Amino acid sequence: MAKLFVFGIGGTGSRVIRSLVMLMAAGVKIQNCDKIVPIIIDPDTQNGDMNRTVELLKTYKHIHDALGRREDGFFHTDISTLSSIAGDGTAKIRDSFVYDFGGINKPFKDHVGYNQLDVESQALMDLLFTPENLNNSLDVGFRGSPNVGSVVLNEIIDSPEMRFFASNFQPGDRIFFVSSIFGGTGAAGFPLLLKNFKDSRTSLPNAASLNTALTGAMVVLPYFSLEQPAAGVEADFIDSNTFTTKAKDALSYYQNHLNGVNAVYYMGDTPDKPLENNPGRASQKNDAHLVELLSALAIVDFMDYSDDELSGNETFHEYGLREDVSNVQFSHLDSETRDRIAKQLIRFHYFERYYTTHLPGDAQAAYAKGVDLQGALRNEPVFRELNKFLTNPEFGYQAWLRELSRKERTFAALNLNETDFNRMVSDKQIETGFLNKGIHQGAFVKELNRASESISDRNAFQATIKAFEAATDRLVEEKLKYS
Repeated sequence: MAKLFVFGIGGTGSRVIRSLVMLMAAGVKIQNCDKIVPIIIDPDTQNGDMNRTVELLKTYKHIHDALGRREDGFFHTDISTLSSIAGDGTAKIRDSFVYDFGGINKPFKDHVGYNQLDVESQALMDLLFTPENLNNSLDVGFRGSPNVGSVVLNEIIDSPEMRFFASNFQPGDRIFFVSSIFGGTGAAGFPLLLKNFKDSRTSLPNAASLNTALTGAMVVLPYFSLEQPAAGVEADFIDSNTFTTKAKDALSYYQNHLNGVNAVYYMGDTPDKPLENNPGRASQKNDAHLVELLSALAIVDFMDYSDDELSGNETFHEYGLREDVSNVQFSHLDSETRDRIAKQLIRFHYFERYYTTHLPGDAQAAYAKGVDLQGALRNEPVFRELNKFLTNPEFGYQAWLRELSRKERTFAALNLNETDFNRMVSDKQIETGFLNKGIHQGAFVKELNRASESISDRNAFQATIKAFEAATDRLVEEKLKYS
């Protein structure tokens, strides 16, 4: 069973994984692997972006496990923690989607033993690191300083988590890195991990498999900026004016030192209104961005390629919209992207809108009565997990879609505030009239009832999801006629 290990490094890595989970929930297929294993690497254990992604991953896993192994449909892709891949319960690492840094909560200078160094070594440290670098606490990450990150992250290679990862890495497994190129954690972590995985002299187990593993990377260029404090005001902040310079420096380094990657993807955009400047911890929680959604699609694209297609020369990928527009609809995506995600996201959106708005009133509908859906909604925990996934204000689908609509370049393909199913898809609306009401609650119930007739499963949750999958498929094909 081939696995895809996705290393989400830093805040951008967490946010891209969040969008990837939404795509998987919608049923977007990922080829050439049976399981995705996200590994989030961020020393800022209180980081808001990271923690909401972790909660989303845990919720997704509960739902997927309740549905069981399936070849397609909502939540069909297996997303697992690193510790669970051993399969025999022998893992000696924490069962989590996040690498355990063990609570680094001291200044960088204490971490490297600055005060114990001789005078010459201290002078070298002063040359390589600013006073701010040396005095900043590591429990909020590396604050846009890859020179700090490269020192700290180099220590994780010999950690129990990395050795467990390497021990369970098998021929046929693949690796994908997601990181920004303009911050501290991502810019340092990606090349460092890559170098160690591809080093023939590495001390990690299964070195041969790691050295030859098909590897992809999403390198995220600057796509947002941060508010800067007023002149003369003392404030704890990250200077986003340096993002472009840092990106250029990193690209210059990557040009000559990025060895062993089969496919590199680049993504970025002109920053819009500056975000609130939060260097770390719980307050660092940026709204979802179109760049992150498209970056998640790079992972899907990478897995579409066969082993033979990826082997050999390194390939480079960029992404462009069909038009430079502010409100991006499905029609503004290239045809390959549109074909890959549009119908799946529309079906999932229809499902979410009906489930959260109309399903409570369907107690007497045949599809609901057949499995005592009302009783299951009250008593089965998995339905509460589904509600969390859809409606949680911190990490749920509704929040994600709402955040995507708040940028200057919005993802406006689906309208969360629209109650009329015939008007929910921006670039394809259903013309209604006296003889054609399009998609409405009655039409939805009819399709759900029809679908339930061919579902033998008496498990209320599994039967309900299957009914919605079949119903939304027919409604999109026959009513919306989306193509």
